[in-house]
Amino acid sequence: MKNRECKTKQVKPSESVNVNELTLLGAVERVVEMAENSALSEQFFNNARPYVSFIAERLQITDVQAVLLAVAASFYGDWSYLSEFASYFSCRRLQMLRYVDDYAVLRKRRLLRMNNHHDKECYQISKEAIQAIRQNRVPPQPKISGLTIIEFFDWVNNLVCQRKDDEIDYPEFVEDVKELMRQNMALPFVSQLKSYDLNDRDLTLFLWGCNMLIAEDDTTIMSMDYENLYSGCRRYIREMNNAIRTQKSPLFEKGLMRLKNSDGMGHPDAVELTPYVRNEMLQGMCVEVKGKSSRNIIAHNTIKAKELFYNPSEERKLKQLRSLLEPEQFDNICTRLEQKGLRRGFACLFYGAPGTGKTETVLQLARATGRDLMQVNISEVKSMWVGESEKNVKAIFDRYRKAVSESERAPILFFNEADAIISKRTENVARAVDKMENALQNIILQEIENLEGVLIATTNLTKNMDSAFERRFLYKIEFEKPSVEAKRSIWLSMLPSLSNDDAAMLAASYDFSGGQIENITRKQAVEEILTGCTADINRIIEFCDEERLDSKPQYKSIGF
Repeated sequence: MKNRECKTKQVKPSESVNVNELTLLGAVERVVEMAENSALSEQFFNNARPYVSFIAERLQITDVQAVLLAVAASFYGDWSYLSEFASYFSCRRLQMLRYVDDYAVLRKRRLLRMNNHHDKECYQISKEAIQAIRQNRVPPQPKISGLTIIEFFDWVNNLVCQRKDDEIDYPEFVEDVKELMRQNMALPFVSQLKSYDLNDRDLTLFLWGCNMLIAEDDTTIMSMDYENLYSGCRRYIREMNNAIRTQKSPLFEKGLMRLKNSDGMGHPDAVELTPYVRNEMLQGMCVEVKGKSSRNIIAHNTIKAKELFYNPSEERKLKQLRSLLEPEQFDNICTRLEQKGLRRGFACLFYGAPGTGKTETVLQLARATGRDLMQVNISEVKSMWVGESEKNVKAIFDRYRKAVSESERAPILFFNEADAIISKRTENVARAVDKMENALQNIILQEIENLEGVLIATTNLTKNMDSAFERRFLYKIEFEKPSVEAKRSIWLSMLPSLSNDDAAMLAASYDFSGGQIENITRKQAVEEILTGCTADINRIIEFCDEERLDSKPQYKSIGF
């Protein structure tokens, strides 16, 4: 989006307002209306002051923060870049840099969420904040002091999740961890950890490992773990690699960590918490952090049911696959294949355009067949360090084999958006990066060949797929854009208030995927939340036209 000159909107003069009759939602609506094209000028703040001050006083934030939060509420459901806020206010992007600290305060208060997408910060109003605005109440301040050990690690887990999702950078993570410890020095674990006088690098890695133990019952810390933690701080990654290689670190010297031991041999690329940490410092704590399960595993019973609509060809193939994945059928087929000297594992590929339901179909298959889902984050696999990606891939399949051996039903190993790892291998390679990519793909090919269980990969592109991968996938299902009849069913499912005729008209008029129809449904829901009015068919058509013509960058999940 190109920078443009400020174009100050002529806002109405300050109006007489009865504060006793104001609500948070009403004040937010007026601020959003008056802030558009205002360039955040002094005139705007003067005229909008009754509403801005009402929000600021209720939520105990500044006037500027109240305006930023109100506009973020109008974007509810979407991640928005600073450039999009600048466009809304009609001011230069550079002006928005003045308010970065204000965005940070709103994030600390859990009123906003932040993420880094393509190395650009984008923001989204939190569910807690939007609920408070709807219900005309002040969001409760999160409790950080006087915690129990379980509450303490619930907070640690929350910070770890934010760090993994790039909602906070490493310096912020360090600051938040130290503040959490300062507020809870009465806990024996915290006071003992404080006595070790660890530096920031070792302190944060140790707590990261403790969180893995408590939330995931996993004591092993792989290179991908500390690369996630130290992302953006390459010096720490190099130092940790060297510390593991030489075993010279306070974490080793104080008996908190050791090299990963397997079959009597130490692993040069992995460390683990010592039994002392588990049995003494954490006193045998097990999986206690709320809402967490094994590493990257989504429990099948936590997946919400969702009705999906397919074209006839997709419906037939998916029905067959679902039948195969039913436990008794699956075990019987695997046994019969083994008797015939054939491979037991099943690798499947879902391919097609974004928004056609590939990801959601995998979730619903897992839910319907009672199989947990082990989801692989491709960005975590592809390390910046040559040689580390191969180790990461091997670790993923090792963990999957362990999950299969410990589960009554083999979970599904899920490679979402796998384009980057199943593309054609480079011939006559010379660069180290190309060699690494080829080595990575060779390992994955071999692992699929030896697979015992179920692997499902999704991709938007198939023209560039390596033929060796194509041969490895037993089931290949193409997800096409829905037919007119399927689209009509999707419209009625997502917007039950539509008449059959209106749903049929929308289905025939707009060549949308299920994901695009969901976007429009979300816009309708946001407008209803903010205005209290249900959108009529004319407004739905406007949303459809905006969806079709909208060229602004979006940050949305794939699937519906």
